Amino acid sequence: MKGALPLRFDRTPDYFALHRCHAADQRTWLAENEDGDIKGIASLIVRDGYLMNRIQQVAYLGDLRLTPDRYLSRVWMDEGRNRLVDLGREAGVEHAYCCMIRDNRLAVQSLLGARRAGCLALSHWHGYSNVSVYGKRGWCDAPSATNTVRIVQAQAHHADALRNFLDTESAGQPFGCVFSEAEFSRRLQTWPDFGIENFLLALDAGDNLCGCVAPWDAGRIKRIVLERLRPSVQALRLAFNAMAPMFDRPRIAAPGEALQDIYLTHLQVKQRDPAVFVALLDAAWAAVRHRYALMQLCLYDNDPLWSAMARYRLTCLQMDLYTLSVTGAAPAINRQAATRIPGFEIYLV
Repeated sequence: MKGALPLRFDRTPDYFALHRCHAADQRTWLAENEDGDIKGIASLIVRDGYLMNRIQQVAYLGDLRLTPDRYLSRVWMDEGRNRLVDLGREAGVEHAYCCMIRDNRLAVQSLLGARRAGCLALSHWHGYSNVSVYGKRGWCDAPSATNTVRIVQAQAHHADALRNFLDTESAGQPFGCVFSEAEFSRRLQTWPDFGIENFLLALDAGDNLCGCVAPWDAGRIKRIVLERLRPSVQALRLAFNAMAPMFDRPRIAAPGEALQDIYLTHLQVKQRDPAVFVALLDAAWAAVRHRYALMQLCLYDNDPLWSAMARYRLTCLQMDLYTLSVTGAAPAINRQAATRIPGFEIYLV
């Protein structure tokens, strides 16, 4: 994928493993030439989601890759539109969503610049940043002291309360995942290197759950590889790597190598309270800093949680979310929904 930080995803040995983490209903189609060479790919993943104050089938449109070819681009767009119509008829899906790197001009032009009849009617939903944390400001990596909450590692007896908390928070987020007992159990049992013990819980003075996060190493099914770095970013990488042994930190990978990173998944904070987020962030950082060079998370434009990031050193890749109506129904995101935090999980992209 092009942009200021050109990158690719390494999904070997099993391309579909990431899709299975997302949902069971997955559809992938290819564009091939007469010799059977793959020239394009796209995927649709269907799941239950919260939208318009009810549970309905929603779809994620992803892995949009196409070799530059004007004729193929036109045919591919028609095919994608037809597949979405089929999805609406077969699975009852009315709305889908996708994401794009903001400065990936080729992708933006291909999907948003066309004005011909039949193009995908994508509507901008929300901007966000893929945040990569590589250090903490100052010389002390100890978690901050807080009287607001205490952080504990989840155990089996927390499972019901945790699932209920995730589902309640997700229900207020457009396209949010439905954390039914079956779905939560499926994630705990089938995601590689993932379980209840991954979760860090924020508890208030009355032992009520007010936030959670689950650091997850997705390296067995997906790795990010940066193709090249801007000179300023390359200089930062070299300076960081020179000092990393002093602080018992892994080095940041060179272009062409897989990043040694970990995702902050299932990040939910009641009322987007920065004080709760700071406590979770510090606890997660203390747990992963010696094993991973980067800690990845998603923060949205105008997100109240941004105020907690001043204590960390980070880089950001700016992205945008888009929605589209599969059946010509009313837009998925109305004025009220547009102000809510999206129900989006970057680690499943």
